[in-house]
Amino acid sequence: MATRKDTRLRFEQWVKNPTCEANVISAVAGVRMDKVAISEGIKPTFGQSPFAITRGNSFERALLDKQADSLIEALCRKDALPSGASGLADYRIRMNGGSLKSLEVALVKTRELLEAAAATGAEGLYGELPAVVASATMEIPGQPVMLPDGLLVIDALLLRPAEDGKLVELVIGEIKTYPYRGGYTDSAQLATARGQAGVYRHALKLFISELGLSDRLVISPFGVIVLSLSGQNQPVILPNEDLRFQDKRAERGFVRLRDAAAGVTPFDPADEEKGIEKVLAADTEYKPACISFCDRAAGCRLAAFKAGDAVVLGEDVKRLLGDVTIDRAVELLGGAAPSGPRETELAARLTEGAAA
Repeated sequence: MATRKDTRLRFEQWVKNPTCEANVISAVAGVRMDKVAISEGIKPTFGQSPFAITRGNSFERALLDKQADSLIEALCRKDALPSGASGLADYRIRMNGGSLKSLEVALVKTRELLEAAAATGAEGLYGELPAVVASATMEIPGQPVMLPDGLLVIDALLLRPAEDGKLVELVIGEIKTYPYRGGYTDSAQLATARGQAGVYRHALKLFISELGLSDRLVISPFGVIVLSLSGQNQPVILPNEDLRFQDKRAERGFVRLRDAAAGVTPFDPADEEKGIEKVLAADTEYKPACISFCDRAAGCRLAAFKAGDAVVLGEDVKRLLGDVTIDRAVELLGGAAPSGPRETELAARLTEGAAA
């Protein structure tokens, strides 16, 4: 089975519905939910369109062309890098337009670069050490965080002198093809980019600590988001994006995800059929958010509707009704006698709301 080695995508999938057992197994074990849906006869509806993939590849190629000169120049104009910064270390794998044959090779090269940065300090900038590392690859320590692996690939890792002028400071850069629209740039897309960058920052802290380099490298609490001019391959730099809250979110999430991974019985990741069987056999818990990312959401919503689960009417209604079904709530609203204190309280709230 072609497992998904990029932990960030699986982390984001898990965090959208961590109480659904099927979603947990899919995210933790890298079982693709679109494959599960196909096995049920459901046509997958999610994933990037061919146009979006082509657009993203084109933008990334333009940014990294000629030693990333255009990207570095834009970063320098926004003071995300110092004047005169130069140099690109390209750790992209072949399937992503690079020259490396695997993520494992990228991981080794990233480790070697970080060790070199710790050894030379700011004096190594920008001779031995580059200004930008494309696709810096990290391994999440403390396995199992996910099965069978836990790798994260940073779009762009920036290297610059720390405030003391002696150490190297590392800055997370998140590259998106979202069009920049000034104050009207999509806020949800920006929040997603910050969230992803926060995951990278927390993982980088863990990785550097595992390497024993925490006292010789500085990780900036602020990141950089790179957007595009609408319809063009010109970068727009959003510097000084505060990642501290998203870092904490990722820290809490990885702790919970590690607990979830410990509860998943390991199986051969190459056995696609076995992985699909495990997801299909697991319990599901529908939430409105599932519609935005899960190929099985329609079926789960229908099952919840047939069961009278109030979640199909939204999270607010679910919080109000709890375990009381929609049909029973309608009966109470129509004057049926409550059964027990919970229904008595609910009937009073429903009647009060209807009269308002």
